[in-house]
Amino acid sequence: MAASPAVVAAAEAAVAAVQGVAEVPTWALTDEQVTESLVLLQQARCGVEAIEARLIRVAEEREIPKAEGAASTTAWLASTTRVSKPGAARTVKTARLCDAGPVRAAWSMGLVSGEQVRVIVEAVDKLPDWFGDEERLDAEVELIGYARRFDLDELKRLANRIVEVIDPDGADDVIGEQLAAEEAKAWDATRLNMRRRGDGTTKGDFVIPDAQADTFRAALEGLAAPRRKRFTANRHALGVDDVMALPHQQRLGLAFLELIEHLPADGLPQAGGLAATVAVTVPVDVMRSGFGFGTGSGGTNVSAAQAQRLSCNAHIVALYLDADGQVTCSSSPGRLYSKPQRLALAARDKGCVWAGCDRPPSHCEAHHLIPWSEGGPTTLENGVLLCFFHHHLLHEGTGWQLRRAPDGIVDVIPPKRIDPDQIPRRHARFTQLRPRAA
Repeated sequence: MAASPAVVAAAEAAVAAVQGVAEVPTWALTDEQVTESLVLLQQARCGVEAIEARLIRVAEEREIPKAEGAASTTAWLASTTRVSKPGAARTVKTARLCDAGPVRAAWSMGLVSGEQVRVIVEAVDKLPDWFGDEERLDAEVELIGYARRFDLDELKRLANRIVEVIDPDGADDVIGEQLAAEEAKAWDATRLNMRRRGDGTTKGDFVIPDAQADTFRAALEGLAAPRRKRFTANRHALGVDDVMALPHQQRLGLAFLELIEHLPADGLPQAGGLAATVAVTVPVDVMRSGFGFGTGSGGTNVSAAQAQRLSCNAHIVALYLDADGQVTCSSSPGRLYSKPQRLALAARDKGCVWAGCDRPPSHCEAHHLIPWSEGGPTTLENGVLLCFFHHHLLHEGTGWQLRRAPDGIVDVIPPKRIDPDQIPRRHARFTQLRPRAA
């Protein structure tokens, strides 16, 4: 099938439209127009990606790459469009994944991006063989809805548990089996490479299982936390402002050096009791039966066997859930939250609760929903984790509010100048999957 005149005309119009505003001053736009333009441009970009994918499929069907002397579709696309080969490879892979269905339709309308398409299609493909076409269609539609509300990382987390939507009764066992298989594969893939570069530095890379990576990340994030900026500055003979101006990746690198120098692990600082601590929440029946899964404070799911093993580690804190899925903890008589309470908050909130924020528990502070100065108790019910930035934003009196919803989750309420309707915003990690009727 040849590209229709309409497709050619649309491509030419898109190029002309972009060139027509190339020199238009963007500083003249209002704040609302800047945001609106970015949203519309992303929708247009997604629609263009979908058309590009369809053209790639036509090119493969006609063997155009071979006719033009290219060894592969990827090499042909990279040469024709002057993009990198890795980028071309991703585009070709996505084009091959999605030929029909609601995902293809949503992509063509610019409602989802190529990256989101890959996440959705691969998640549905991973469903067990006994799930039928109707269940797979339900999963696709559900994930398309999530793709329009959440960013890519959040979509991946929701996609990994989409089985809960279509088979709520058997979800735990299916996810547990998937995790066990992934852990076995991750064990076989584990690698560490280091080599001297000849300039006084050593370069390395590694592949490790997610569960162990969470322990590693917890230690590094704790050492690089903003609250330790003065210590880090003194350690490296820098000013505090100089340390905070460093890229986060470099601060993590400095934290890695400190971690190495502090081995064994009992030399690590315990800022807020969370710096080098990983909490694994495990339903009691999972620990007893050996079936199902637990969840680490870094958001990584682990199989029952892995959870049982981690719970025996001195640097892992196992928090058991009651029948209602709640972690119990005694209240603190003072203003500051105790170490057990901080661990429970980390297990429950898994980081800053502000919608869209990715700061981990070690970068967060415990905030009283009802201020302690106004009689608010230092309890889990009155506490919530906020990162340094959002904690200060809340206290600056700019109109942002936090409110615990009837289901126990804390929602962020924007000021009317941001959203006249003040629609509550909720972090994606607290999004409840809507299962089909069992």
